[in-house]
Order: sequence, then structure tokens, then C-alpha cells
Amino acid sequence: MKLLPLLLLVAASTPAYGIPHISEIIDRIHQQKQEAQLQPQLEQVLFSSSSDVQTLTFDQRLDHWSDCSHDRNECETFKQRYFYTSRYVQKEGDKQGANTNQNTVSFLCVGGEGPSLDKSVLVDSVHCTGDMIELAHKLYHEQNWNVHLFALEHRYYGESFPNKNSQKKEAYLRVNDNVLDSGGDEYKYLSSRQAVQDIVEFVKSSEALQHIKINGYTSNNNVRWITFGGSYPGMLSSWSRLLHPDVIYGAIANSAPVQAELDFRRYNDRVGLDLGEESLVGGSKKCLDIFESGHAEVAAILEGGDEDEINEVAATFDVCGGATMLLKDRQNIDFFVGNSMLPINVQGNDPNCDKPLCNIQKICDAIVAEHKSDENKPSMEILAKIGRQMQPGRCNIVDFQVMVNYFSAPSTAINANDRSWYYQTCTEFGFYQTCESNSHCPYARGHHTVDLDLEICGKSFHVDAERVKASVESTLLYYGGWDLIPGDDKSSVLEGHKRLLFVNGDVDPWSELSVNEESGRSDVQTLKVFGASHHFWTHPLKETDDNHVVEARQSIYRHVYDWLGVDADSSSHYDLKTE
Repeated sequence: MKLLPLLLLVAASTPAYGIPHISEIIDRIHQQKQEAQLQPQLEQVLFSSSSDVQTLTFDQRLDHWSDCSHDRNECETFKQRYFYTSRYVQKEGDKQGANTNQNTVSFLCVGGEGPSLDKSVLVDSVHCTGDMIELAHKLYHEQNWNVHLFALEHRYYGESFPNKNSQKKEAYLRVNDNVLDSGGDEYKYLSSRQAVQDIVEFVKSSEALQHIKINGYTSNNNVRWITFGGSYPGMLSSWSRLLHPDVIYGAIANSAPVQAELDFRRYNDRVGLDLGEESLVGGSKKCLDIFESGHAEVAAILEGGDEDEINEVAATFDVCGGATMLLKDRQNIDFFVGNSMLPINVQGNDPNCDKPLCNIQKICDAIVAEHKSDENKPSMEILAKIGRQMQPGRCNIVDFQVMVNYFSAPSTAINANDRSWYYQTCTEFGFYQTCESNSHCPYARGHHTVDLDLEICGKSFHVDAERVKASVESTLLYYGGWDLIPGDDKSSVLEGHKRLLFVNGDVDPWSELSVNEESGRSDVQTLKVFGASHHFWTHPLKETDDNHVVEARQSIYRHVYDWLGVDADSSSHYDLKTE
């Protein structure tokens, strides 16, 4: 949100929802067979807990800008999946005093680049549980409101993949196909602009209205819709409200990096800050020093060219293919040392996780303890030892061509979402987390330049560097970036700025590109969650959740209550801490 501008940092334990990191991609390369075997079991478990959720499809226009306005039936369409539950809607005889139109609302969980949606999205998942579903529960049980819950899958993700048939007009829903056709036009209609229009068309559709008719609505005109999303879906949530305030009543944008940026070097600057600051998430200056020096030691050896030392590095870090693979191509060296040689969970950091080496504090504590046990041990050996403990029995992929091949290969059930997202980074957002020479990146600086990421765009999708750069600028102009003013005039205040809330974790690197109190827009509501990572508060509720995460959820509920005019008992709210 999860946000691949690949070649990034890491999620070492459970993959975070949002923009995916290189470690997650490498995990999928290593574990393709395991994931294929586990998926049916997972779906069976989810199905048993999601019996009140319907999986449905909607005939969505393939191209919202095609010239078929004279006859909508002539427009090409595809089957877009959506999910619905009336769990929080009163049925006849359920309660005393049936609700009216005035206290009925529709919530929409926006799909995106993260894990494919399934029925659990409206039960208990990383997508919208902590904010949207829990809020619906409260509105229904505490305030006697009806809340219709929807989730809309993003085009070209999950099962909403338009697989065009060259001999027929329609595009088709991908159902249980292991392999999709590839070709030059495969992603022709994949963009955030199309996705925003998908949201608008769905909200206005007869398919959505049929679920709400139970409350007496005969048209969509007066139905209040509030969108929720985290990471890239948070971007879409905010843009839907910004561009279509007449359709979307309000929006929650969690960890939403709306400022497209080609060379996102500040991501790894923030990683360095998180590793070095004890007050944030348990890092320390000593941890950061060892981390940086370990990468510098390896880079110096690989640059020096001593065969014995390079063999030692390859053996120490269990490099797949050994020294031969490291030296096969200069890009392999850059790929290895220009990204983290140790998978550290930053954007998905959970301060209260209970597994070994599962968060920044535990990893940093292990690094420092290893150093204290032998202060003469080279930093690179410390990192290698911790890395083997985190991923036992697995060699380290350093072959950059493996990454290129992953995105160049025809889409499969394993790589389809990743390919779609990387295509969007090439044609809209950039977001490439580099490690430039003049940065504060904690890896080997100067080895991961934006050229690595641009090469994937060129080789996998035939999008050259100039087009990527132009596309990022076009996205900024179209949506307005931090200013949230589409087009050239950056001075106006729009209706879409009202009832729009941006929520960010203050240790999340993606917060650097989101709207926050430092962005300078006083007319837009913002909320900072202290000590929190990438939209952690949208995840399922846990007893171990930090107080700031709990308080952030309560603040989101309070904002939506205010938007809806709900006079909630103030005693049921937490006061958000501001220090």
C-alpha cells in the first residue's frame, strides 16, 4: 500500500498488508509450491467463519473513457468481484423501532494491491477490520444504525482480472485459472484513474442499490457512502472522495502515500531512523552502527575483488549460486548490498509480537547482544548469523535476473497481483525505495539507484525510463499530490476536503508521502498514531494492541460519528494523545 516499488526492505514475519517488499517477493519465489498446497486449506477455514458474506460480481466498464456514451450496452465490460453482508442491518422483527433512511449508511472497503480479497474481508482481516468493521459493529449495537458493508476488488487483482478474449467483445472473470494469457495489451486498462471510476460506478449501480432497498431506498442519490482503505486502497479512498464528493460522502485514508515520487529515497532514510532511535520502536545507535558497517564491509570486499574474500562473503551469507553468482553481473552485487542483507520488519513492525526476531526491537537487541559477546567479530558476520536464525535453511537470492524474470513471466496465481502492482509503479507512481550515495539509507549507499527499478519496467512491461518519469508527473498533476488540488490551481479549497481523514503511523516510512500535519493543509483532517507502522490499526483487534493504536481507532470512530451526526456518549470514547 502491500504500497513493490520493489527492491525494498522487508517483512520478516507475517507479510504486511500493503505495498509489497522485496523480501515478500523472494518468499513467494521460494515457496510457490507450498503456497499452492496451503491455499485450499486456508480458503476452507475462511469460508467457515464468513457464512453471512456474499461473493458477487458486477458488470464493470472496462474503459470509463471509451466513446460509447450513446449506448452503454455497447461498452466492453468485465466481471468485477464484490462482497456484501447485511450483518449490521436490522431485519423485520430484529429490534424495536425499525431504522429509517436517516440512520442508514453504506461502508465500502476498497481493494488494492495487497492480499487478494475473499470473504474474510468483511469478517476479520488486515484490510478494514480495525476501523470499518468494528465501527459498523458499534453503530449497529450501540447507536441503532443500519450499516451495509461492501468490499470491492480492484481490477486486475485477485479474481477481477479482465482476461480479454480476442474473438469476443467481453472481458472475462478469471476463475481458478492457474495461468493467464500475457501480451502487449494485458494491462491496457489498469490504472488508479480507472479504479476510482470503478468505485463511483459501483456505488451508483443497481447492484449496490438492490442490497440497500431493504431500508426503503429507491435510488442511490441519498445513500451515504463512506470509503475505507489502507496503503494504495487508502489513496483510492481519498481520491474517490476528492474527485467525487457528490457520490462519496466521506473517506478514511490510512497510510495513503498520495504524493507520487519516482526516487523515494526517504523511505530508507526513515528505516535508518527507526533502527537508530530507541524511543521509536526499540532501535539503538549501536544497532544502526552495526547494521550500516556490516553492509559497508560486504560492499568493500565485493568492490575489492579479492577472490578468497568474496568466497567467504558468499559462504557467510549462504548466497544462492555462491561467489560465481555474485560476480556474474554487476547488478547482482548492487541488488545484494543496496538492499537489506537482513530482513527487518519496518513498515509492518509489531511492537508486541511474541515470536523470536519478529520486530525491530528484538532484532536490534540480538544484534547488539551478539556484538557484546565478541566485540572483535565483524559486523557482517553478526548480520549473517541473525539472518540465518530468521530464515533457517534458505539461501539468499542475489540474482537480479530472477526478479526481472518474476515480473516478465506470464501472470499466474502466484505472481499476478505483484505484476499488476509493479506495472502501476511504472505507469503511475514510481515509489522506488533507493539507497543513493547522498542519503541516510542504512544499506550500502550508492548501490541501489533508481536505474535498477527502471530496468524492471523496461524489461518486464516495455515501459522506458522517460515514460515512467512522465507518468509520475502526470499522476501528481491529476490528483494534486500533497496539495489534494487536481490540476494547476493549487490555491482552492474543495468540497472533497471535507469529511476526509488521513491516518498515519509515525514510524511508517510511507507516512513520508502521505498527508499529515507537516503537509501544510489545514483544511484536511489528519491523525498521527504514535509508534505505529503501516495502517496497523486496520488489522484485526488484539489484546496486545498498543494503547495508541486503540486510541487511534476510537478517534476514527469519533470522526465518522461527527460526519454522520451521531450524538455518541462521550464516555465511550478515548481521548487521542497528542504527545
